[in-house]
Amino acid sequence: MNSKPVKIIIIFLLAFLTGVNFVVFPALGTAFTDSSLFGLSSSQFGNLFIPQVICIIISCLAAPFLVNKWGPKIILAIGLLLMIISTGTLWMLQYHMKDASLLFPVLMILVAFTGSGFGLSITTLNPLGASLFEDKKSSAILILQFLVGLGTSAAPLMMNLTGNVKNWMYVPGCIFVLVTTTFIAFLLLKLEKGTFFELPGHFKIPPKLWGFFLTIVLYGFVEGTFGSFGAIILTNQGIDSSKASLGLSLFWGGIALNRLLFGIFSEKNNLSGVFLISPLIVAGLLLLLIYANPYIILLIMFLIGFFMGSIFPGSIGWGTVEFPTLSVLVSGFLMAANQVGTGSITNILGHFSNENTTVFRFLILCLLIIFGLFFYLKRNSKIKEAF
Repeated sequence: MNSKPVKIIIIFLLAFLTGVNFVVFPALGTAFTDSSLFGLSSSQFGNLFIPQVICIIISCLAAPFLVNKWGPKIILAIGLLLMIISTGTLWMLQYHMKDASLLFPVLMILVAFTGSGFGLSITTLNPLGASLFEDKKSSAILILQFLVGLGTSAAPLMMNLTGNVKNWMYVPGCIFVLVTTTFIAFLLLKLEKGTFFELPGHFKIPPKLWGFFLTIVLYGFVEGTFGSFGAIILTNQGIDSSKASLGLSLFWGGIALNRLLFGIFSEKNNLSGVFLISPLIVAGLLLLLIYANPYIILLIMFLIGFFMGSIFPGSIGWGTVEFPTLSVLVSGFLMAANQVGTGSITNILGHFSNENTTVFRFLILCLLIIFGLFFYLKRNSKIKEAF
């Protein structure tokens, strides 16, 4: 059980299942708002995710210091256990649907558990995956993030496979069993704390790392815009709702494909140039999207996702190479930055969801700033080691 191949399989499988578990609540949106089931209003459903964002940010920032004190195995186990408790309790709610007044507060607590568990888990998994590939840290993080993204797309698919919203309980039930089984296998692994997960006794966050933080906050604005309001934006561009859903799927598919290809080919090819200009390409595609014919919007959405794909995990990989003694801090700091960006834009964008041109111009500005920050961070950096 403690051979390196077994460790790799279990750690990367956990990355996939963490992604699946993370989106179980959004995937069950139709069940939560169904009057014959949970009966939440649309505003209640939206408010459901406020504690999730807050808890993810707090847990991502706390995880590096907790891992430094107790090691990656204990903190990852706690994160996974929080998610298992949340999903298992959600599964059991099928037997307690009559007390409607308690459902919303209980769901709020469960979402907070999921957010905390995800923050602790993913912050620990990034450097843990990197530590298993000493000479390919950035590629390992890209593949790991690809699997997380693949998992987030699997949960909604599971809901579709149930065939009826009244069968919602099969989704958390299946996820609970899968994650619990893998969790038991994980507990059998022997994972040393090692120097890779230690923080220096005295340190301050390097100014350059704040540059990475700002980059990912701005990236979070772009990802959060399309992730939360993508379908609305596309219908405002003149395509029907079914094609808008397809466009959003193509966007996420493009992100996943890019991360997979970068993870595979950056091992033997210097892809740092592609990584550096990707924000500029996305800005150009957004400009094209403003004036695009409805027939090519779907292609543009795929390309936007594709060229965005490496920005977030690539920055974590680059930061891990740049600050090897702060690898866990880099992971937690940038995961929190992404949540700050996506959480902020989700709460603000509702006021501008019908003003596509204004939104696109704002996102283009964000991407141009990211492009500038990348070239600032590139000076005297180790970017070629990361890609």
